[in-house]
Order: sequence, then C-alpha cells, then structure tokens
Amino acid sequence: MVTLAKDALIHRINYFRRTMQNVKPISSIPLSTYRIQFHKDFNIKAALDNDLPNYLKDLGVSYAYSSPLLRARPGSTHGYDVVDHDQLNPEIANDSQFHDFSGKLRGNGLGLLLDIVPNHVGIAHPTSKWWFNVLENGRASPFANHFDINWDAPEHKGRLMVASLGSPIGQVVANGEVKVVFNEENPLASENNDEDPKLGSIQLHYYSNPFAVDPTTLVSVLQKVQNDSIKSIVEALKKLPHRDTIGDLSQEHETARTKRAEEWKGLKKKISEVMKGDEEARAAVEAALKELNDDKERLYAFVQEQPYRLAFWKSANDELNYRRFFDINELMAIKTERPQVFDDSHRLVFQWVKEGRVNALRLDHPDGLFDPVTYTRKLQKEVQKHLPADFKSRDKNPETPFYILIEKILEPGEDLSHDWNVQGTVGYDYMNVLNDVFVDTQNEKAHRELYKKWSRDPEQSFENLLYNCKKLILASSMETELNTLSNVLYKIARSHRSAQDYSSKSIKLALSEFIAHFPVYRTYITTETTKVDETDAKFIQHAVDLVKSKSVQIDSGLAQFISDILFLKGEESVSEEEKKARRYFIMKFQQVTGPVMAKGLEDTSFYRFFLLTSLNEVGGNPDAFGISLEEFHKNNEVRAISWPTAMSGTSTHDTKRSEDVRSRINVLSEIPHLWSSTVQRFAEIGAKHKSHVEGLGQVPERNEEYMIYQTLVGVWPIGLQKGDDELVDRLTNYLMKSIREAKLRTFWTLTNQPYEDAFKSFVDKVTRDEEFLSVFHKFQKKISEVGKLNSLSQQVVKLTAPGVPDVYQGTEVWSLSLVDPDNRRPVDYKASQKILREIQSKVKPGASAQEYEGLIKSLNTDTDNGGIKLFVTQALLNARNEYSDLFLDGDYKAATVSGDRSNHLIAYTRQHNNQRLLVVAARFFSKLLDSQNNLQFENGSDLSGKWEGHSVKGYIEGDYIDILSGASHSASGGSLDLSKVLKLQPFAVLVSSANPTSR
Repeated sequence: MVTLAKDALIHRINYFRRTMQNVKPISSIPLSTYRIQFHKDFNIKAALDNDLPNYLKDLGVSYAYSSPLLRARPGSTHGYDVVDHDQLNPEIANDSQFHDFSGKLRGNGLGLLLDIVPNHVGIAHPTSKWWFNVLENGRASPFANHFDINWDAPEHKGRLMVASLGSPIGQVVANGEVKVVFNEENPLASENNDEDPKLGSIQLHYYSNPFAVDPTTLVSVLQKVQNDSIKSIVEALKKLPHRDTIGDLSQEHETARTKRAEEWKGLKKKISEVMKGDEEARAAVEAALKELNDDKERLYAFVQEQPYRLAFWKSANDELNYRRFFDINELMAIKTERPQVFDDSHRLVFQWVKEGRVNALRLDHPDGLFDPVTYTRKLQKEVQKHLPADFKSRDKNPETPFYILIEKILEPGEDLSHDWNVQGTVGYDYMNVLNDVFVDTQNEKAHRELYKKWSRDPEQSFENLLYNCKKLILASSMETELNTLSNVLYKIARSHRSAQDYSSKSIKLALSEFIAHFPVYRTYITTETTKVDETDAKFIQHAVDLVKSKSVQIDSGLAQFISDILFLKGEESVSEEEKKARRYFIMKFQQVTGPVMAKGLEDTSFYRFFLLTSLNEVGGNPDAFGISLEEFHKNNEVRAISWPTAMSGTSTHDTKRSEDVRSRINVLSEIPHLWSSTVQRFAEIGAKHKSHVEGLGQVPERNEEYMIYQTLVGVWPIGLQKGDDELVDRLTNYLMKSIREAKLRTFWTLTNQPYEDAFKSFVDKVTRDEEFLSVFHKFQKKISEVGKLNSLSQQVVKLTAPGVPDVYQGTEVWSLSLVDPDNRRPVDYKASQKILREIQSKVKPGASAQEYEGLIKSLNTDTDNGGIKLFVTQALLNARNEYSDLFLDGDYKAATVSGDRSNHLIAYTRQHNNQRLLVVAARFFSKLLDSQNNLQFENGSDLSGKWEGHSVKGYIEGDYIDILSGASHSASGGSLDLSKVLKLQPFAVLVSSANPTSR
C-alpha cells in the first residue's frame, strides 16, 4: 500500500499540479535518452547541484533515463535490489527533491524514462518489507505467495530455506554467532514513509544480520517472565493462530491471516512500548533472552521453530526452495503474474506516471517472468488508466500508446514479436550490429590463426565451449533450479505409461542436455497456447536435434517424451490435471533456460574466449567476426519498418566494455599481422613478470595473457605514461572478476589466493615496466588515435540510424570503462559542461561554415578531452529535435558509393515526406591512413584527399546542409562528390533544405 498519509498525499498531488501548470509538453516517444546511474554517492540532489536538467537540454537530450528509483537495499550502487515497491529510495531522494528534479526536466521539455524491476526483490535485509513479513509469518504471511517459493518442497516441510550462514547451523549456534535480541529501531522506517522509526522488536541476529521471528515462538521465551505487562502479551500471543493452520489461499484462511497480522502489529507495538517504558519489564525480558542464548539446545530448538530454515550458504545451490535472479541468493523472484503482486509492485510507479513525473518505462529482465508477454500486454493496458490528462500518444499503433522498452537479449536469428505491445528492446542487438560493422571481416582467417597460438584449447569450437559452460552452470550455481524442474517432470513421467520407468537421475540428466543445447534465452509458450509458433518451434527443434545427435547418453525415448511435452503433443489424450502439470513444467522450463544461457554465455564463455574481446558483448557472439555492409544495411532497413523507436545503445551499466574501449580493440581487426608481432613482443617482455604457481604452472597462462594485452590496449587512459595506482586498481578489479567468472582456476565461492596474487603481481609489474611501456606506448597511441575515429563514426551512425539513441552517462566524451563497477565511476559533469559552453559560444545558431571549420579544427588539434565527440553528440541530438519526424518516421535505404575505397564508407539515406537525410561515415581507418597497415602515419589522423574519385549515388537530388560542418552541398544528376563532403571530417550528416519539424 502507498505509505503516505492521506492528507500528505493530497497535498503532494495538489502541489505538484500547481507547479507543473506551465511546463512544456513533451513527446510521448523519446527522440533520445541519457542514462543516469543514481545511488547514494550520486543522488538526485547531486544531479540538481550539477544542473543536470539544463545540461541535458543543452546537449539536446529528449528524455533522462533513470536507473531504478524505488527503495533498494541500503548502499545499493545499481538499484536492482528493490526492497520496497511503495517507497522512493531515501538514499536517492526525498519526495520534494524528486519533485524538483522531475519538474525541472519537464520545464526544459524533457521526459523521464524509468527503469523498473518486475522480476525480483532484494531480500536478506530488514528493509525488505515483504521478505521480513514472510520471515515472521511463513505461509501465513499476506506476502507468502508474492514470492516464487516452493512451500511444498518435502525436504523443507513448509519452511523457507535461507542460506545466509558462513557455516552449518549447528556450528553457528554452538559458537554463539546467532542470538535472540531486542532491536531498538524499526528498519522499515525512512523519511519517505510513515513507519515509526522507534518501533523496536525481538529479532534473531546472525552477527549484525537481523531476522524476524514468528510471534507464536516468543511464548516459550517470555512465559516465565514475572511481569504483568509481559504476561498479558504472552496470553495474547497464545491466541494467535499458528502459521501452519492458516497457510493456504482459501478465503477462510485469508481472513485469519489478516486478523493475525493486525493483532501481531498491535502486540509488537505493545512489546516495544513496554521494553522502552518499563525498566523492570525490560530487565526481565533481557534476562529471559540471555537465558535462551546461553542454553544452546534451547536456542537451536527456537531457531528451528521459525518459518524459515537458516542454513549454510554453500547448500543453496542444492536445496534452495525459491526462484532467484540468476544465482544470486539475495534477489528473490516474485510472482508478478498474480494480480495482487502486480498491483503491489506497480502502485507507486503508476502514481508517478499519473503525476507526469514518469513518462516511459524500461523493464528489467522480463525473461525471468512466468509469462513475459502477458505481463507486458497487461502493463501497457494498466498504465493507460493512469496517464495524465494532457497525455497525447505519438505512437501510430493504438496497442502501444505508452513508451515501454524491455531488456531482452535477442540471439542470432531471433526476432521480437509484436505481441509484446512494447516499442522494442533496450538495444543490445543493435549495439552488436553497429560494433560489428567496424570489425574487418577480411582479416577473420588471420585472426583465427593468431588466436590458435594463444588459446587454451585451439581445437575447441565456441559452440562446444558454450555447451560445456552451460553444463557447468547447471551442475553448480543453477543446480537447485534444475532439481526443481526435474522433480516436476519426474512426477509427470510417473503417470505416463511410456515414461514411468525413467529414473529421476536420468530425467535430470536429459533436462540438463536440453537446456545446455538450447540456442536462445527462452521461448514464450503460455497456458493459453494451442500450437507452438514457428519461431519457438525452430528453437525447440534445434535443441531436440542436438540432444538426439550428440547426447548419446540420453535414451531416445526419454528425449522424445520431453520433446513431445515442449511441442504440446498428446495433451488432448491426457487428463486435465496432467495437462496443467505439463504446461506448468513448460513455463518453469522457460524460466530456467534464460539464466543458464546468461550465466553460461555472458558470465563464463565471454571470460574464456578472446578471439577479439570487443566481440564479447552482451547480446553478441564472440565467434562471429564482424558483419558485412550489406548485413548492416539490411538490419537497419528492417529496424526502420519493424522497430523504429526501439533503443539504440552502445554503452550501458551492463556492458563488458564501453563503446570507446571496443572502438580501440576493433582497430586490431584491421592489422592482424602487426598485432601478431606486437603482442608477441609484449609477451617476451612480460615473461619475466610471470609467477610459477604450484599445480598451475606459469600465471597468467597464454589465453589469459592475450586477454590482458587486449584490455590494456583498449582501456589505457589518454595521456598516461606509466601505470599508476588508480589504473592498476581498476585493472586488478576487472581481471579478478574476469578470472573468477571464467571458473577455471579460481571462483567467487572458492578463491585460489596464490593464483590471484600471481595475476595481480603480473598486472602491477607489466604496467610499470619501462621496457614494456616503451613498446606498448608506441603501438597503443596509434591505436588510440584510430580508435577515436572509430568512436566518432559509430556515434554518428548511432545518432542518425533508425531507433532512439541512448547516451550512457559520461559517454558524450571519451569514456574508457570496463565491466561494472568500473563503468559506474563518477562522471565529471562540470568538465563536460565547460566544454559544451565553449562549443556553443563558438558556433551559435546560424553560424557560418567558416565558423564551424574553425571550431572543428580547434577540437581536432587536441582531441584528448573528448570535445570533438561532445560536439558531434550535441549537434546530432539537437538535430533530432529539430527534425523529429524525419528521425522517428523516416525510412532507411543504403546509398551506393563508388570509388576504390567504397568498402570504407557506411552511407545511407532516410526520408520522410519532403525531408531527406544523407549520412556518410568512414570505417577501417588504419588502412586509410597507412596502405601497408603498419600504423605508420605521420600526418596524424588527417584523411583529406583520401576521397578523390569517390561519390555517393542514389535518390539524393537536391540541396543539403551538413549538420556537422555547416557546409552546403548540392547533388546533381543523382550524385554527390565525397571529396568535398568529407573534406573536413571522415563523416557527414547532410539534411535537405526543407523545413524542419518542431519538437
């Protein structure tokens, strides 16, 4: 429920309405977004102090794009561990600050795209309201069925397993690590709700970690206390119904659960008042608690009486009886498919939509949901009931008036169905297509031959590597999910004549093979599906074929039995009960394949396979060495028709490397022979810094070393001459994450300290070695210069191609970041604002081509501060606002380029009514700058004169203005001379002289 008192809520709404009367209307579809990572060290007050709303307006951004704002676990750096859906996160803002921020955004014509988390909540902390209530009441909690808990797991006997202990429970109790105490404060209280901060309670503490206790179990603790107030409390506690007698969903028990909750709320308050107001009573209770804590047998029995089973954390992967977000015990999945859970988890967000504070939504991890498509369709329908009075949809599809994006990873050959009723994905698919067109496919063979010399297993295919990694995940961190799924299928098999003889062990093995061979994250069969659609059928059949052909240990009959269930075959001949069981199995199967793919691919395979590390990106394929121009154009043509307002991202809070790091590493694809000799020289110098670790040999081994050198080339800070403590710390943190995720020699759950120490030592010594750095800098500086050109061309394409481009915080200038938490470092907004002011002072509206040229030459003289990237970004973002119809509704057609270097140019047109855009952006710069591909260019990155005899042709007749240079160009006879268009920069964005559209 909304926690604000009624009068305060009415006052807040009226105040917001008054202050928002004169704000500018905003587009219901963003023209661009800017992602901001909020947390306690950069909250909304900091955003206001940095004048972010005005900066984003000047930058040309259409929507601010916020990380989750609901209350998260204290200290959360990302916000995805939401603990209370009814509260704004107090570490990020209070209501007044959020009001000011959203008001200033809207006052500048900006909307707010909010990231929400419908799949799971953060637990294992007392601020998690639903979770703490379940700990108190077990199945009798009104939130017991909000969570995806298997209460009927036979080994848990109606209790919830909480695997939070550092050792087995018996040892924990014997060592005095767990105690029953009176806690003085209410962990649920914050400035954003009306919870009483002084409401104390009796809790179970494991060190400083609190757990609620079932009130009925307090009777045995307090019944000997000789105090009238406590005696009356004990008598009232005795009358509370036991949780096991009311732990189902019947209406009768619903009433009993509600009554128990109300009575316990009053008793808890009374206990707190007595403990804080009656010294005699408090002393007696404290004595009773001490007696309990000193008697280890009684204490153990008390712990075992709770609705939850405290357990050793290492047992989680075998016995946990709730669904998690991937393999993270502290993130428990919720049943958003239940109407009450949907309402409870969206109420405050809908309120913000109604108030005009939130104008669009981004859904985190919808693939984890029981029925993602039904959920998004319901969300689109329900949010329409809460739209502000002045809302006007720009979307042409009446089914999708409100802008919603999903964090959905599409594998090769997988398309998003329009049944979702969303505007598209957050753009991992686009990010990889855009990155891959800057990878030189002509050099694939040379790079594969080179990598064989460094690879741990040169003969192993990536497909087989991924299969093995998924099998590893199923046998370790996701085994509890596999066990649960196997038990469901085993029960179905036992009632089926042809399958009843298959053992639970054989069924578990067969399922692990199906999941390991599954080619995508998941399929989308529902309880209402009558026939598996063509797309899902293709993926299921792929897995079936591989199981039958490669998994020889699986009985063919069992494989066919599972295949039939997944294809919905034979349902007409089974009972209604078995049909429901089969559909439930399919729905749970779909919830398992996704996390296994994510953990096996992104979080394991990506850290073992290093052909070209810029390919190891979320939603990408590390074994696909780039794409052709034809493929790139085809992708954009389809996007313009099918998903014109899906997001186009190049860096996110989840990417393994920032766009500028990938742009550097992509340069290596152009120079395989030079890279081969250079990396060999790196290894020769680095050999003296390796350490011998017993049982492992030299550390790092060659595959890891190859990854390290690519990382250094990609991330080395501009202008840094020698590794300093900051860089070494960043690299060390990244590499420790990398080798632990690889799960080969060290693990998150079992670190190999000698191995990790040797790794850290190598990185520290290499980055400070004068001999190494003399060779490294000579090579890396040239890579850096070419990488900048890659980055600029990529930015030009991202900001002009079909889709809604997102700028991740700080990437409007150079950003050389690695995987989180490195990509969440503080952004120097003051520095960027200063550069932007300087740009705007030199090129004002109506500036001449000469003024543009002077600015560009100045920015290109010293590119180290990222001013040139900021210039390109702000120019094109503002152009999107000026020509909104063209960018949102324009078509996409590849343009024909003639000339010897045509393969170096990405060229396309976009047209809407009488407006036309022509974009030309160069790529593969190393060969342009040095025909021998040795990076021996003495004239810096000057590309003037490279385009003589080159022209772009097609339906481009007319007069144009270059948004990035102010220069005028005319296309006559269907041709445009590129030596003039690209004279100043290796990219151009030409817009026809037709009238722009207003925002």
